[in-house]
Amino acid sequence: MVKIMEGGYIEEAKEFLERNKVKVWANVDLITVEGTKISGLILPAPENTRKYIYIKLPNGYNIAIEVKRISQIRVNKIEKIEYRIPEKPKKKKPNLPNVMLLGAGGTIASRVEYSTGAVKPAFTETELLNAIPELENIANIDAINLFNIFSEDMKPRNWIEIAKKIENSIQNDDYRGIVITHGTDTMQYTAAALAFMLDNIPIPITITGAQRSSDRPASDSATNLIASVLFTSKSDVGEVTVVMHKNLNDTICTAHRGVRVRKMHSSRRDAFKTIGDTPIADIDLEKGKIVYLRDDYTKVSKDKTKFKANPVFEEKTAMLYIYPNIPTELIEYFIDKKYRGIVLIGTGLGHVAEDLLKPIERGVQEKVTFVMTTQCLWGPVAMNVYERGRRLQKIGVIPANGILPEVAYVKLGWILAQTEDQKEIRKLMTTNLKNEIVLREKISQYIC
Repeated sequence: MVKIMEGGYIEEAKEFLERNKVKVWANVDLITVEGTKISGLILPAPENTRKYIYIKLPNGYNIAIEVKRISQIRVNKIEKIEYRIPEKPKKKKPNLPNVMLLGAGGTIASRVEYSTGAVKPAFTETELLNAIPELENIANIDAINLFNIFSEDMKPRNWIEIAKKIENSIQNDDYRGIVITHGTDTMQYTAAALAFMLDNIPIPITITGAQRSSDRPASDSATNLIASVLFTSKSDVGEVTVVMHKNLNDTICTAHRGVRVRKMHSSRRDAFKTIGDTPIADIDLEKGKIVYLRDDYTKVSKDKTKFKANPVFEEKTAMLYIYPNIPTELIEYFIDKKYRGIVLIGTGLGHVAEDLLKPIERGVQEKVTFVMTTQCLWGPVAMNVYERGRRLQKIGVIPANGILPEVAYVKLGWILAQTEDQKEIRKLMTTNLKNEIVLREKISQYIC
């Protein structure tokens, strides 16, 4: 049985550290065999690390160095690691609006996990608030942590839980707005789900996150959260929005309509873009004001009694990306597993290969709802242009018009949870319920 050193180091790495009397959390200087000097903090390593040691550099990034590449190493001191931000008493200011902060995890509420060098959910929402003192001058904030997960672990049941919490808060509390902190990878799904689940919203509701964790250099978490609180405490937008960086600086964020926004870059701070439409507003942090980019947004309902929540979702809903040589068995699988709805992310104007027509027809006959979107993102499907599109419609596939694929998936699952009537499903899918359908785009709205 291999004896593991504290921090996951074994064999060569463990022997190297013990021979040089280096412990985890030591602040060291080392020189590589190439003559490069590196300073940093010795981190715990992933389990059974044999050949490498992990170092956190002063700039916040982590590197792994093979021990045979290290010619010298010297310990400066052993660091005391503190994971928590001290919590301080919360004082409400009577002249400021009240805003609820709902924590749903993600990078905005994360730190670097030193045991692996990865980003891990760690901050409580209260810690996050205490780390951003600027919020104290914008609103009185109550923080509630619903769950602390990455967005790739978000499921429909989490959307439902968030919607129910919002419903309860609107009915029983007196908040000017609600901000939800969320991981960015699936933020657009949650935004769309809440948009369909909540109707006649009486207060602004926005979702925000961060591309870089709160303890990393150039983190966008503080800016995004400040902009979100400012937006919910001052705007009259009665829609679910996503607030993130507008560009690469820290002075302006944008409020995107929750059913028209998409994460378009894996790491840039301005990753979120409104697709085929105009965003609702910019939040200018230098001037502390909201600059509206359109005036046809849905305004908050003045009659709180008209607010309704319908937090439901049919989990037997799937989304399938169409690609060359896609096996017909994939569609057969969903049919055999009794899925009730499938969103096809088709090519071009909304097409699939000919050999998929037969399994799709079988699915329609077995009451499976098929909805066609396009993987092009910009531009709607147009299934009357080519013969393949007309055949798909004749079989029974519903054109999603200008709905984004992720939004179509969420909308279909929400509809299927409420009805089995195929005519009603088609009617609701083709009705513009939350401004999710864009049939004609402005030329200037195409971004590449």
